[in-house]
Amino acid sequence: MVIEKLIILGFSEATITMLLDILDSQGNYPEINVVNNLDLKPTKEYEHPNFLINIVDSDTTIKNELITLGVIKPHLRKKVRETFKDLDDKSYVSLISKNCDISDTVDIGKGVVINTMSCIAGHTKIGDFVFINRNVSIGHHTVIGEYSTINPGVNIAGNVTIGECCQIGIGVNIIDGVKIGDNTIIGAGSLVTKDIPDNVVAYGNPCKIIRENG
Repeated sequence: MVIEKLIILGFSEATITMLLDILDSQGNYPEINVVNNLDLKPTKEYEHPNFLINIVDSDTTIKNELITLGVIKPHLRKKVRETFKDLDDKSYVSLISKNCDISDTVDIGKGVVINTMSCIAGHTKIGDFVFINRNVSIGHHTVIGEYSTINPGVNIAGNVTIGECCQIGIGVNIIDGVKIGDNTIIGAGSLVTKDIPDNVVAYGNPCKIIRENG
């Protein structure tokens, strides 16, 4: 799909840079309007020779254009999405790097971002507004709940369930059949060998619950 114009809702330097890299990998160079509803200041790093990038106010009218979310943390993505709840869900586009290996049987929701060198095995379900960073491996029949973030270098075995609004840290390994509850954070480098409940922060090798999340 060729995108001529793209709205990015929310403003995170790392996320928008990543979105531009994904579009670049596709040879897709739309005009981009970034809606700065989180009051973050643009930097020169958003200049790009192949893109026309405009920073616009949060009251800008959005009609009949393709949309993605420009923040990486799950709770911020959900906040931005809910701020613009009146927008048509059909307008949200999933952006997937050309340099990924994704089975034809993977079910990918709306507004999903999948960065370069990620590999997703068959019969996996990726929920709406999930963010999968670079070099992530996801095994067969895994389910990832909406708004969750999977950070670089994560290895998820088969038949894993990850709840909504979770954050899986850099380099985490999750063994086969594990279930992780909603709104849970798994710290970087952890080895998850058993189920982790909702609303906690957990990390370690093996991964253990450290405290409640929020």
